[in-house]
Amino acid sequence: MGLSFARAALRCNPLALLPEWFPFGQVRASASARAAALASSVLEELPAPDGVATFVAGGRMTKGALPVATPSFDAAVYCSRGRGYASYNEDAAGLFKDREGRLYAFVLDQAGGLGGQVRGQASELAAKEIYSALRSIAERQANKRSVIEGFLLEGFLSAHDALVSRKQGEVSTAVAAVIEPENAIVLNSGDSGALVFDKTGRLKRRTEMHEAPPPNEGCLLHALGLQPEGPEPDPYSIELEAGDWLILASDGLLDAMLPDAVFSEAFATTTSAEEAVNQIVSTALRRMSTLRAKPDNISVVGIHALPKKTRRKSAKRKLDTVG
Repeated sequence: MGLSFARAALRCNPLALLPEWFPFGQVRASASARAAALASSVLEELPAPDGVATFVAGGRMTKGALPVATPSFDAAVYCSRGRGYASYNEDAAGLFKDREGRLYAFVLDQAGGLGGQVRGQASELAAKEIYSALRSIAERQANKRSVIEGFLLEGFLSAHDALVSRKQGEVSTAVAAVIEPENAIVLNSGDSGALVFDKTGRLKRRTEMHEAPPPNEGCLLHALGLQPEGPEPDPYSIELEAGDWLILASDGLLDAMLPDAVFSEAFATTTSAEEAVNQIVSTALRRMSTLRAKPDNISVVGIHALPKKTRRKSAKRKLDTVG
């Protein structure tokens, strides 16, 4: 999580004269990394996320978005140190599927400069607690909204307790989701959050950011490990229509001030979540490099609800939102 970014610096920045399309290197994962992601086991068969290609934490990074495919979704996860911020990555991100074809995802952003000497250790620890909650949902095949929200809340609180018990002042934001073909259950705490777009790139919905208003922007109101405020996550039940895009992201993307056209162009030119995430991240990284955006670590999970005519096979069940 970067420091507060002064907009005035943009007006005085000579790099801002460079065009948005100025090349700064390709954002694309290697063929071997992509293959490992696509070959990942289902969540029920993974007691722990360590070593799974689509679990990016503990300072690790991806060179490009890593794909995950299910009958109803095309999805991808990206996580890196960003540009111009630091030589290390304190974000964490994960993307998994279960036997039923549901998706499970999270993004965490460790507050920069807070905590122990091992960069990204706090977000990794918190991510593993949330992972355990997601795996419990998959193992129990939970499909009631109240049950799913309960497991997610338990994961957030366990992550909070784990950070507090270390007594190193570690803080991390988080957003996590369980995604069915027609609905997603999302929890967020801090300034990591979720965006929902239709197939044209029109923003339909977004989660609230738990941060103070100006002039104290950048100060968190709630987050994992934050004392005495605690996480206080907000739950959301989000309807997903065919063609919609669900984006989970850290503030490295959410604070990048990307024009609406960046999303609409990405979603109009491809149905591949991997390609769309790579396009969006590339633009955010270029803006960081030219100081049009706050330099920061950046993590993004992109999920495309496939049109029914292009789905690989029919979904097995529908989320029960009653309860």
